[in-house]
Amino acid sequence: KEARSVIFNGDTVEMRTPVDRPVGRHMAAVIARLCHSIGCRATFVNGNHDPSVSKIDHLDLMDGRILVTHGDILFLGVAPWSRQALAYRKIHLRALANLGPDALMNFEKRLLAAKRTSIKLQLMERPVTEHSSAPKLGVLLQQFWPPHRPFMILRAWLQTPTLAARLCDLFRPDAKYVLVGHTHYPGFWKRGPVTVINTGSYVLHFGALAVLLDGESIEIRKVIKQKDGFALGK
Repeated sequence: KEARSVIFNGDTVEMRTPVDRPVGRHMAAVIARLCHSIGCRATFVNGNHDPSVSKIDHLDLMDGRILVTHGDILFLGVAPWSRQALAYRKIHLRALANLGPDALMNFEKRLLAAKRTSIKLQLMERPVTEHSSAPKLGVLLQQFWPPHRPFMILRAWLQTPTLAARLCDLFRPDAKYVLVGHTHYPGFWKRGPVTVINTGSYVLHFGALAVLLDGESIEIRKVIKQKDGFALGK
């Protein structure tokens, strides 16, 4: 309630399929109204699950010291841990090629290619809304199938801090912090002069982090789930 603004850095809602999109739009509107009701502004950064929730793919904050983006830009194929990883990669490479030979070295074009890939992938994904009532054990087993998928997820977790720091080196050399999500694994890591912060997820059991910015300092806090909602922890 003390915040003047809140940034949701991607995958805030599910909007990939025609079935999910109306539900996702409604949920985003509810979140925006909730923030407005307590006197703060909600800003939504596009993620691969909600590539059209706003027109924002990244933010530069605190005079360029902080880069905020969802993190799907880090991987060729957007989500290399997906069951459709090979198809994702082909679509992503095609999107980059369509933007010209300099696309990999152009920040805006890389963000656009990741967004276009996520929109194309909507045709390949199953609606979340249709199986939201499935047993939790079944959903969990589905997430870890095929058997090599946990290793693909672990590899992405290990790669993310280094890839995020390289992104800063390439496109935001003056930035000291980069905030991402995407892989759902919360934490912060030092890579050279850059500190990488992953805000985690409310979906898995690893938890989520909130990053508090007051214009001068950065504070990372755990998000604690309570009976009546969420609160900031240590």
